[in-house]
Amino acid sequence: MVFEPLAGTRHVEVTERRTEQDFARMMQRLVDAWYPEAEKIVLVMENLSTHTPAALYEAFEPAEARRLAEKLEWQYTPKYSG
Repeated sequence: MVFEPLAGTRHVEVTERRTEQDFARMMQRLVDAWYPEAEKIVLVMENLSTHTPAALYEAFEPAEARRLAEKLEWQYTPKYSG
């Protein structure tokens, strides 16, 4: 799920599994379809192993992966520390 609380928008997609390719395709839609005019998109997400810039390089050719990665700023929620 991708959501922007202050704008009251969300995009939900259900996939059979949570793969790097699924995540990468969602990031591509985020950049190209939902926020094409944005200079930078700040992602705040959990520390799931598929939630990395490397997922873009697994799914796309290097030039496309780099184009997407340059539009995204990656922020992770803290891991549980107790």
